[in-house]
Amino acid sequence: MGVTDTTPGDSACCSNITLETFREIFRDIEPEVQIDAFEEEQGSGRGDNYTATIYRTHLTGQRQSSPDGKKQKWEKNLICKRMPENAQLREAYKSDKLFRNEVLFYTEILPELVRFQEAKTSHVFGATPKCFYARDDILIMEDLRVRNFQMTDRQKGLTLDETHLVLKEVAQFHALSLAYKFENPDHFDRLRELITEGLFCSSNANWYKNYYERLTKDAIKMVSDILPEDSKYLEALKKFAGCSTFFSQMVHLVSAESTLSAICHGDCWVNNFLYRYEYTGTNTEQKRAVDVCLVDFQLIRYSSIALDIANLLFCCTTKAMRDEHLSGFIKLYTSEVFGWLKLLCTKIPEFCDSAEKFSKLFRDELKEYGRFALGLAMDIIPMSTCSSEHAPDMYLNMHHEDIETGAPVLNFPPNDLCRQKMSDIVIDMVDKGML
Repeated sequence: MGVTDTTPGDSACCSNITLETFREIFRDIEPEVQIDAFEEEQGSGRGDNYTATIYRTHLTGQRQSSPDGKKQKWEKNLICKRMPENAQLREAYKSDKLFRNEVLFYTEILPELVRFQEAKTSHVFGATPKCFYARDDILIMEDLRVRNFQMTDRQKGLTLDETHLVLKEVAQFHALSLAYKFENPDHFDRLRELITEGLFCSSNANWYKNYYERLTKDAIKMVSDILPEDSKYLEALKKFAGCSTFFSQMVHLVSAESTLSAICHGDCWVNNFLYRYEYTGTNTEQKRAVDVCLVDFQLIRYSSIALDIANLLFCCTTKAMRDEHLSGFIKLYTSEVFGWLKLLCTKIPEFCDSAEKFSKLFRDELKEYGRFALGLAMDIIPMSTCSSEHAPDMYLNMHHEDIETGAPVLNFPPNDLCRQKMSDIVIDMVDKGML
């Protein structure tokens, strides 16, 4: 942990933010506050984040109250998210592109969408942390732990109530983007043009060649350990992943212009959903999720909304959960989106102007584009099932000789949970006609 004193020029040992920077940020937000010092510590564990470094910051100072002029103790907790300081790390994870996307999300895209929503209703999208400051290399946001939000267990997958909550918030976000597109197509194009595809674009093909060759081979090996060699499921996986066109297929899925293309979160996996719980008994395991916030908008993209939902449903839930609730999840999501469209649109386009039309359209897109989630699963499932000690440490410096020309190939030792989850996703996608 690093500690600063009251000298304006001093900087923290972690995020390299100066005390004067914090003072400037809060001068307009809370002008009656004098910030005296701050402390920092690492804000995420190994395996929780891969494209940025996150620090938790505690500010302390004094607030001058009126009218008596007495000073009271003041403190605030923040999250400081920044690009890796090491140049090789930034290049390895394409952090410049990804960070730019998230800065633009908080400074341009989200404010514009919320202004549009505020003109229609008093209930506006609030399932993101408050952003206090943004520049090319850093974001300073509220620490959601203050409001008792926490990360769920990435190895277990989402519970029923966690899935319902996040589906509703993602549905609202998608509906907001779609409605803005329907109502203000020219302005929407300007927002869309701000976004850079951070991962699946043709210019990245060579950079990720070795990376995805390794991931696809590992995925096929894991599934072949579970399913027989002549299985139709294994054959479908080999057809999708076991060829040189895998990356170009993923590029096509994200870049295809569909009827329901909108601005999407782009990275709907468990670590990017933070939940607030109510505890229903004395045992801390007896809890119910009552609120959710979405974080990490570095991979925002303009694509079919089905990509986000496929990722959420297939990579973040168990097969047992999907077997029992998948149809209900899709019904909940589509009804939420359509309900918001009715509220936000002056006139909904004819192709989706009824709940039935919208539901069919979405289900068609899920079937057409849903296999994208299998491509993501090759990344997400090994990450989400590994133990923390096997995850790369984003806070360690890397040297040039540690990184080859191309994305670093992360080594996650296979485990039984990973093998089963990958196999379950393949089985479900084949059975649902997505693969």
